Parts: sequence; C-alpha cells; structure tokens
Amino acid sequence: MILHDSFLDHLTLHYQPQMTADGQGVAAAEALLRVVEPTEQFRNTADVLAYVEATDRVEQLDWWIAERACRDALRWPGLSIGINLSAGRFRDPNFAPRFIEMVREIGVPATQIELEIVESSYIEDFETANLNINALRAAKIRIALDDFGTGFSSLTYLLKMPVDKLKIDKSFVDGLGDLKSTAIVHAVVALARAVGLKITAEGIETEHQWKLLKLAGCHYMQGWHFYKAMDPDALTALLADYRIVKPF
Repeated sequence: MILHDSFLDHLTLHYQPQMTADGQGVAAAEALLRVVEPTEQFRNTADVLAYVEATDRVEQLDWWIAERACRDALRWPGLSIGINLSAGRFRDPNFAPRFIEMVREIGVPATQIELEIVESSYIEDFETANLNINALRAAKIRIALDDFGTGFSSLTYLLKMPVDKLKIDKSFVDGLGDLKSTAIVHAVVALARAVGLKITAEGIETEHQWKLLKLAGCHYMQGWHFYKAMDPDALTALLADYRIVKPF
C-alpha cells in the first residue's frame, strides 16, 4: 500500500480501449490519469504532473497509479491493462521486485498487466532498464514501448530491447497521407512484425487513418475515432458489447 496524500483525492483513472484492427474486439485498455473535479490548483493532468515534479512526489503518484490500475483490472478478467509510469521507475533497480510483489498481493493475474515505457527513459540507463524489464517479463508482465519513432535511436536499439509491443506515436498517425509519414509507418510496422512484436497505433481520429493503419498491418487501434478514455463503470458497460481478445 502507498502512503496516502491529500492531492491524490483529486485524481482518478480513466481507460481508453485498444481495439482490434477490425474494430470488433477490445484487446486492452490504457489507464490515463484524470482530475476528478478541476480546482484552481489542479485544472488538468498537466497541473498535477507539474505539482508532483515540484514537490518530489513523482514516485508516490507512480505507485498510486500502479496500485489503482491493478485493482481496477480485477473488474475486467482477461482484459490487458496498460499502465504508464515515469521514467524514473525503470531506472530504479528495486522497481521490478516491488511491482511484482504488489501485483501478487492485489491478486490480479500478471498476464493482465502491460507496462508502458518511453524510449528516452530506456536509453538513459539501458542496463538498469533491461534488468527491470527482464524481471517483469519473467513474471509474465508485458512491456510496451510507447511513443515509438520519436527518439533518435529507436531503430538502433529495437533489437536490444526485450519488449512485447510497440506503440506508434500519434505524430506519425496525424501525418498519414503524407508520403514520408506513411512510408515511415509502413516501415516501422514491417520491422516490428519481422521481429515478432505487436503494434498499436495511437491517436486515431478518422476512419481514413484507421483504414490506412489496418492496411499497413497494425494489430491494434487506439484513439477518439473509436472511444475516448472513460471511467471504469463506462468501460464495464462497453465490454458487455464486445469480445475481449487476448493481445498475445
């Protein structure tokens, strides 16, 4: 359990579904931080993140998100839940054993949890990140590389990263239709599939983008074209109308 702080009372998690390429199934849901009722201090999540940075509460917020998401996951058996944590967690050599123990205490299947890591945090301390990720994957927790393509070393490091999924950054999705962006998306998808990784395209806002990404070979789709992030009760209601698909 985490030490509770009053600022956490302003926060909640919403969940954005990741749909199968055909739009007929839900393969995962990404946990996203939200402010319950905006105040002068906490108008949005950017204010919250600025506050925890300034007051050295980043780790506390990370563990609150992790615990809350794992407990929420118990409501949706079989549904993969994506959890975003700050870069610092993966640079902490004690992170993996602590996270694995938390998952066991809560009782959520490890196979239901997917941790998202951004490339920058990976490369800043490659050795420690790899140790954490190898331990997490050994415990059956999956790893997704978020915002793929925005870093300078993505292709160089890809074969060295023990990850399960790539998430194509929204900036490339926004550029679909432009020859260069479209070519990059097709190249990334081909490379990922060649090394056995799953691919989620995020930030999809139009049917045209969806069709192009489906044609490119992306496995999963995430964005407002399908659904915005929603509270846990709304996700429960949504899942009644869809089949839950194992993401791997």
